[in-house]
Amino acid sequence: MVNCCSFRPLRARAPPCHIGVLAFQISLDLEFSEAYSSGDSLDVHSILYVKRILFVEDEVLMREVYGAMAGTSGAGWEVATAAGGAEALEMMKHRSFDVVASDMRMEGMSGIELLTEISKLYPQTSRIIISGSADQAEAAAALGSTHQFLVKPVDFKTLSAALWSLGALDEFLRDEKLKELAGRLRALPSFPSRYVEIMRAIEAEDSPLQVIYDLVVADPGLTAKVLQVANSVAMGFREKIVDPQEAVQLLGLNTVRALALSAHVFASYTPSQRINFPVDTLWAHLMCCGDRARAIMQAEGADSASAEAAYTAGILHDIGKLMLADSLPGEFQHALAQAVTRDLPFHEIELEIFGATHAGLAAYLLGLWGLPAPIVEAVAFHHAPGKSSHQAFSPLTAVHVANALEHEMEGDPLVLDKEYLRRIGVAGRVELWR
Repeated sequence: MVNCCSFRPLRARAPPCHIGVLAFQISLDLEFSEAYSSGDSLDVHSILYVKRILFVEDEVLMREVYGAMAGTSGAGWEVATAAGGAEALEMMKHRSFDVVASDMRMEGMSGIELLTEISKLYPQTSRIIISGSADQAEAAAALGSTHQFLVKPVDFKTLSAALWSLGALDEFLRDEKLKELAGRLRALPSFPSRYVEIMRAIEAEDSPLQVIYDLVVADPGLTAKVLQVANSVAMGFREKIVDPQEAVQLLGLNTVRALALSAHVFASYTPSQRINFPVDTLWAHLMCCGDRARAIMQAEGADSASAEAAYTAGILHDIGKLMLADSLPGEFQHALAQAVTRDLPFHEIELEIFGATHAGLAAYLLGLWGLPAPIVEAVAFHHAPGKSSHQAFSPLTAVHVANALEHEMEGDPLVLDKEYLRRIGVAGRVELWR
């Protein structure tokens, strides 16, 4: 049995992790790629659609490494290399490439400048930037120029997973109706810089915990959410928590990191009180769903990176509702009423009225922010996991089931994609996850 809203205590030091940032739509970091590719069983033949890859790198040794790594993979890739942006653009005048992977820091034309130019001249070409995690914010600012950010050093498995992930999810996030809906919003929240600062503090081996405490206190919205969640966890066991440092210790660094994302969204959108949309109820649902999704992953023996991906996706999966309620309150209220009157799932009514759903809208935003692909995928397909190209137990599975079970506890019918659960071999596990 999985209990809702139970958090793990803070460890003395969280293990260092890699940050993988997609500056437009999909991201995959090194830890998540391990879970996302099902251990060592990644089928490189699933990415045979990639025929030509151009690596752009100004260091001779790295060009040789990339060429050898991909050229001997057996995946049927045709590999080319260029020493800089000018050479790459000249090569592309004479031959097409399916993917261009460029180093970010090069003399002359930078990687982002190169990929920005390629996005204009050859928009059909997938674009990957490769650099250190310190370049995350700058890469995220180049929203339209790159598809993916990979952290050095990049091995073949990570590269393979990155290319494989540019499939159904990429196509989903490019949907014209989804982009049109996103364009109708009042505004899209900016890249969550507080999240990056907390991530870097967690990664730094010599960073004291006080640095993270100070980051939380410096953000009133995040402080309020951390205290709120901590007090819900501690209810009935201790006096009310009023010290943010104590709250961080109780929740743990990974939870605080994820809350930085959620708090940023909730601070960016404030739906009018004139519509019947209980924001506090949404927040409570997201918190319990995130915790249940993480517990499901742990119950199945998933690694910590996958469990935290499920938690993060769980607390973010319905933020699209908040975005719609804030920017399009009249249509959103009408959709809510139609779902009740016609006794249909809300996401089906959304498709009729908006042309896209809150799940797609949330995934679109998270893709712009550069969150890892397993998180974006879990949010995008949490109502329809069968539409994902990744048909194996994953954070998507956990979020789909957690969301359904939480809605059941709230009085709604249990709605699960039973065929999807049967296909991935976990249909019999649902009762154990309750």
